Parts: sequence; structure tokens; C-alpha cells
Amino acid sequence: MKKQLLFTAALSLLAATGVQAQGGYQFERFFDTPYTDIDGQSSPGVFGVFNKVSGNGKYAVGYDDQMASGAVYMWSLEKPDELQFIGNDYTCPGAACDVTNEGLVVGAFKGSVENTNIETGELETVTCPVPAYRTQDGEWHYLPIPADYSGSKASGMNLSMARAVTSDGKTIVGHFYVRTGIVERPWLMEKVAMFPVLWELEDGEYVLKDDFREAGKNSMLYKDGELKEVGEAEYNVFYVYGLSEDGKTIVGMNTSATGGFNPAFIRDGRLVQLFDCADPDTPSFDGGICNNIDAAGNIYGYFNYEVGTEGNANYNFVYTADGKLEFTDTWYICGTKDGKTRFPQYYNGLTNVMDCSDDGKVVVGGTMESAMGGAVNGPGVTYDDDVVSGVDRVEAIRNNVGVDYRGGILVVTGEYDRADVYNAQGALVATGGQGKAFSMEGNPAGAYIVKVTTADGVKSYKFAR
Repeated sequence: MKKQLLFTAALSLLAATGVQAQGGYQFERFFDTPYTDIDGQSSPGVFGVFNKVSGNGKYAVGYDDQMASGAVYMWSLEKPDELQFIGNDYTCPGAACDVTNEGLVVGAFKGSVENTNIETGELETVTCPVPAYRTQDGEWHYLPIPADYSGSKASGMNLSMARAVTSDGKTIVGHFYVRTGIVERPWLMEKVAMFPVLWELEDGEYVLKDDFREAGKNSMLYKDGELKEVGEAEYNVFYVYGLSEDGKTIVGMNTSATGGFNPAFIRDGRLVQLFDCADPDTPSFDGGICNNIDAAGNIYGYFNYEVGTEGNANYNFVYTADGKLEFTDTWYICGTKDGKTRFPQYYNGLTNVMDCSDDGKVVVGGTMESAMGGAVNGPGVTYDDDVVSGVDRVEAIRNNVGVDYRGGILVVTGEYDRADVYNAQGALVATGGQGKAFSMEGNPAGAYIVKVTTADGVKSYKFAR
């Protein structure tokens, strides 16, 4: 693939509406910002969210992933009430997924790749979003891709992109489809897999270093309070959500054999799953994700358990930098680099927090807006020197030990050493360490007591089944 710019994104700074000041912080809402696409078509508003903010809080980026309007945008702390459009081709929507401390943006951009036609066997040119990065001069540049890159799949689903970058710009990760074969049915069908891919900066150029095709061969699974070797795991679709600051941990979700989503990460070239939808001890089909990793190395996510006749229930977790799986009452999205503060999903005007700066003074995501007879997301950001004062301290979160029982599934929140479950007659019916979810199926209805051993002693809780 040639490194050529098919078009230069029109850069236009447009004033935003809805600037608000609340309780010592500024809140910027950009949903009503008008813009014009590459064909001159105007739109009265901007959909989507800010996906990431740079570690130093100077930049944030996002794109419309809801209405396919083609809007790709960037925010700067220097001009916090303005939005800069950095790609707006309606015919081939691009993406802006992450940004470095110096303003280098990673995502996807309109490009042309050679793709083998599965019916004729001949090469053809396909126009589709291609993993790319944008430099401060406004130029988009394509990242190298392998020969078996599936251009036809990329053009149809818009999922092939660079997803995350370290703050210094040395490492970029993403995911894309590669062709693994042809399936003969009543019609020919391309067989594909989506793997994480990693690029590294060498002598001023990004080089494709690994696409982790073998990551599932020797996988690990978190069970009974620790990571255990489980051998080869189902692994053909891994969706990237974030990257650690050292570039060594890629977080996201892996599709299980049942089709559910397993919260997972890749470290040292191997797949590590925190939950497994195909595991009999994990009653779930939907599953969940690891949606972020903060500058301190903590991984955030949720898992959706099936709870019998009561439906499904999301349980939020943090997989800490020191290797503990902690369930939490609140869905936390990110935390500060010093490890002292975490930010929840809803925060200071944002109904969908996506990321925070290393010091917690800039928090980005989306707002819930009314449009076209329904609810949609619009980009939003909150920032100020005092913004950290109203969020949750990690020490308090870890000490907030309690029990959460819903429809046959019991989890213990907070940090503890061991949990023991007793029935009303005093018989031990279940026991486990940090991060274990207890299935109470098969136990009779009645009252139960949970004794949780913590650093401060044993605490007792009651629940009814």
C-alpha cells in the first residue's frame, strides 16, 4: 500500500455551545456544534464521544461512531470551548481513537488497498478506512499492514483501526481483520479473524512489530483469586480498548466459543482472560469488556452474569496493577497516575466517562442528548484544577467491603483475603478468595451469612436467597 494522502481533511475551528461552570470546574458540551463535511454537506450537530485524553491533559479526540456522519474531531486545553475537525468524509468515515502528549492522533483514515476478489481470485482496489496516524501538521499517514489484510471486511464494518498510543508516541496498538481462508456455502464467503496489532516507532517511522496471532495458544484465566494456565483458548476476534503506558499490556475483550465477550488483556504475547463465558463456573452469554487501563496500570471493566429468572446483571470490577480482581459498587472508568483517585461512569455533567488525564484534572467522554426521537451521545469534557476534589479515593473504595447478591450470583466488593458463605444452620456452603463470584444455584431458599476476612479482621454480612 502506498503512503499517500487521498485527501486533506479540512481544518476548521468552530465555537461550541453550552459552556457551563459548576462547582469549581468547567464543563464543555459540543453536541450543538455545526460542521461541514468534505462534500460541503452541513450538519447541525456532532455525535459520538471523546474516546481518550492525552496523559498531560492537553488534547482529547473522538469521532462519530453512531450516525456515520464522518465527523472526526480534536479538542485542545488551550482553546477549551472550540472543536477542531480533523477528518470529515461521509463516504468513508474515519476515526480518532487516542492522542499523545504532543498531539499525534491515532485512528483510521480513508485509503485504498489491494484485496483479492473471492469469486474471481483477482486483485482489486478497495476503498476503506485504514489504520493511520495524524501528525501536528494536519497530515494523515497510513500504518503498515500485512499482505493478508482484509480490505473487503474493513470497508464493510469500519473496525480496522489504530486504537491506542502511549503518551510518548513510541507504541501504537489497534486491531484489524486478516483473511484466514474461504468458506464454500451456497455462496463464497471470506473467512477472517480480527487480531490486535502493535506498531513501534523506529528511526522516525512506525514499523509493524506483531499482530499477536498466536496469543491464544498458551492462555491464562483468572480463577479462585489467581491467574492459572489453561492452555489454548478460543481466539479469533479480539477488540482493543486500551494500552498501558509502557506499551506492554493491551486491554479489551476476546470473543468466546459461545459468542460472548470475555474481558481480557494481552501481556507478554499471551492472552489473559479475567472471565470466560464458556466456563461452566461463569454463567453468562453476553459477557463484558476491559474498557480501559490507567497510567497506574489498573484495568477497568464489567461482566454481565446471567441471574436465572431475574435476567442479567452487570458486576463492575477493577483488576489492579498488583494483580487483584476487585468487584466495585460503581463502574469506574479510569484513575490517576498516583493510584489515589478513580472516576466513575457518570461524572460532572458527563453521562459516559471514557478517560481522564494522568493527574485527573481533565475528564472526557460524552453527554446524553435528545435527537431524532431518541437518545444519542455528544462529545463533552470537564476540566479544572479543582476537579479531583469530588471523586472517589481508591483507599475508600478498597475498604468499602460488602456483599452484592442478585438472582443466584454473590460477589464481595472491596479488598479482602477470603470469603466464607454459611447457611442458617451454620454449614459452610461456599468459600473463595479475592475476586471470586459465588453461584448459589442448587442451594435452598433461606438466610445466609457471609464472613469476609480483611486486613482489619472478619466482617459478617447477611443476605437472603
